[in-house]
Amino acid sequence: MAQQPAYPPQAYPMYPVPLSKGGAIGALVTSILLVISCYGLLAAVGLIFSIMAVSENFDQEKVSRFTRYAWIANGVVLGLLVLFFGFVITMIIIES
Repeated sequence: MAQQPAYPPQAYPMYPVPLSKGGAIGALVTSILLVISCYGLLAAVGLIFSIMAVSENFDQEKVSRFTRYAWIANGVVLGLLVLFFGFVITMIIIES
């Protein structure tokens, strides 16, 4: 019968898995461009959520949630822009 060692076997150190933040960084860039372009309060909401997602260091669930909220806010702003410019172009065509 083999005798067990008195100390636990040496294990490799556990390194934390880096959080995936590609979507959060994309939302941050989009939000910054929308805020610089003066496209409203919702662009600032997307900026805040994307900053919160990028600054989170431990919880992947929070990163995903804040990134989703930032993209929703950015999508609403971009959708309103499309509607606005569509309306303006339609009015120009009708006036002609």
